[in-house]
Amino acid sequence: MRNGLEVTLVSEFGKHDRDAVSARPRGSLRGFADTVGLASARVWRLRGRAWNTLRHPAGWELWRLPPAAVFWMLGTEIAVAFWALKSQVGASLTTTDLVRFGVIAGCTIWYLVQTQHPEEQRRADDRRGEHIDQTAVWLGGAAVLLPPTLSLALLLMVRVQRYSIAHKAMTTFLFTTAAHAASILGVHTITRLTSLHGWLESGTLPQRPGDIAVAAVALLGAALWYFASQTLLISIARGLAWGGWRRQKLIGSWADNADFVYALQLAACTTILGAVNIALVPLVMIGIALRSTRLSQALADTIARSQRDRKTGLLTEDSFHAPAALRLLEDQTGRRPTAFLMLDLDHFKQWNDKYGHSGGDIVLGCVSAVLRQNTRSTDVVGRWGGEEFSVLLPDTTREEAMRIAERIRAAVAKTAITGLTELASGHATNEPRAVGPIHGCTVSIGVGLSPEHSTDYGELFRAADAAMYQAKRSGRNRVVVAPSAVPPSPRTPTSPLSRAGDARRD
Repeated sequence: MRNGLEVTLVSEFGKHDRDAVSARPRGSLRGFADTVGLASARVWRLRGRAWNTLRHPAGWELWRLPPAAVFWMLGTEIAVAFWALKSQVGASLTTTDLVRFGVIAGCTIWYLVQTQHPEEQRRADDRRGEHIDQTAVWLGGAAVLLPPTLSLALLLMVRVQRYSIAHKAMTTFLFTTAAHAASILGVHTITRLTSLHGWLESGTLPQRPGDIAVAAVALLGAALWYFASQTLLISIARGLAWGGWRRQKLIGSWADNADFVYALQLAACTTILGAVNIALVPLVMIGIALRSTRLSQALADTIARSQRDRKTGLLTEDSFHAPAALRLLEDQTGRRPTAFLMLDLDHFKQWNDKYGHSGGDIVLGCVSAVLRQNTRSTDVVGRWGGEEFSVLLPDTTREEAMRIAERIRAAVAKTAITGLTELASGHATNEPRAVGPIHGCTVSIGVGLSPEHSTDYGELFRAADAAMYQAKRSGRNRVVVAPSAVPPSPRTPTSPLSRAGDARRD
């Protein structure tokens, strides 16, 4: 299941609740009961958020989007609502439908409860990029096996639970829900118009090669619709809202979409098993789906730990180069400008001397939080060690880069550093004492521009680095753009994208 237009954030109460439950042994009955209780409590809390949103339509995030995006989103939601109502005309539910719904709903609830912690962590990790929800394993199968009334009820149950941990604006979350509903309704239409309907009614697999081929093509068509409808509706909304039409920005990476395809493959397995004998679904698919989700999260955690700086959560210097160089290359191909920011904390040694290394770590964490809050999902942000940070701003003009850099500089200067302790005197044997919020942290920022300064990754870094040192020499706490002639730097990095070519030339 593809998810929406904006950043996914984990709230503080959600983080504490999640940590408390995840401390339980995974297989313990009490841990499962606590997780169910937490999920129920979170869904119950949504009443206030939903009512507050409905009472204040003028404050909806929707109205902050461009008019074309608003028109597209509202038009899609209205069209899907009419489609859903039309699908109810003449609809009837059989005992088989109710039994299938009960089993699939039970599997879905079990899956939602068991994966609540890893799913919330996945959403937190993916907050700056595409997030693929694996609940398509159940919703895709339900779209084929169940009438629209029941499959849409299952979708509503899933989306309410996911909304409790997604913490997105309700208006955009409703749009992505409408996109998922369009997928389900389209799959149901394909099922009714092809041999899948008769196959499901009989509960037997086709025997003749021709029938097998027709059923396979129909099932493939249903999967393609499920994938393409969500991708198309959401990517158009993103393009209209964000004003850009680059593939990765609209639909995510190939790896993201491979995850979606894999979930649909599991949904096909759910469909086949459910058609033969609905009792096979919980026996087979729950274990596979849970294992897949947990393995994906474990792999994501391992990759994140290897690429992220432990103190700030930003990319390390080594992990920064490849995505930054790739963004630069993409902008060059599309003839778009790029900006590179180098940042250095002013007088950082004084923070370390006065508040200790733990205090210095707190300062680094506060600055990294400012960088996250003041950069976009497409920007690449990293820490170069010590007190230096870097930001690659794709598709960014000189004026935009200056505005972003100045916004970061001002935000750092206004930041209140909390949690610091200092020694009562200069002797390390004295007990530390807590101090109140401290202001005074500032940052010097250098700006390098492509193609103005260079289209080479290493030279662009050198331009930003030289500008940063010029900002420090000019009095610190300021933004300086690199001059046209950039002096040589002993620490110019080599673009990761050019290393293979350099090796061949050697």
